Amino acid sequence: MAMNYTVRKKVDKSGDKEVVRYYAASKVVQSEPVSNKEIAERLAERSSLQTGDAQSVLVQLPDIIADFLASGRTVNIKGLGNFFPAMTSEPVEQIEDCTADKVRITRICFRASKEFMARIFKHLDLFSMQVQDLKKELKKKK
Repeated sequence: MAMNYTVRKKVDKSGDKEVVRYYAASKVVQSEPVSNKEIAERLAERSSLQTGDAQSVLVQLPDIIADFLASGRTVNIKGLGNFFPAMTSEPVEQIEDCTADKVRITRICFRASKEFMARIFKHLDLFSMQVQDLKKELKKKK
């Protein structure tokens, strides 16, 4: 499996002089993400579930995860990873002023398990279209 990336320029202005560096960033070239239907079909192929049963599980899963997160629990799906809320609040001067009405959930985070990451990296080839194009341009100039 190949995963595309693009190279992005970043300027670090934190020191005495500006330093330009280049970093890789993921580049999605798919027309649309994998659908619940495709996931359900794959689940049905690999398990004793029928496609409709797998679709039902996928439809219910977000509500179940949301319920557990709303009750203050981290959700661990074995072999996949953990879902957990990130929160922040308005800044206050006194600890007792940091009350629930000033706290908000900023996002839901996902931390992949080591096993899940290993599955991805096991079959991963990285490909930069920009670097390939740059190499072609340099060859033409020679």
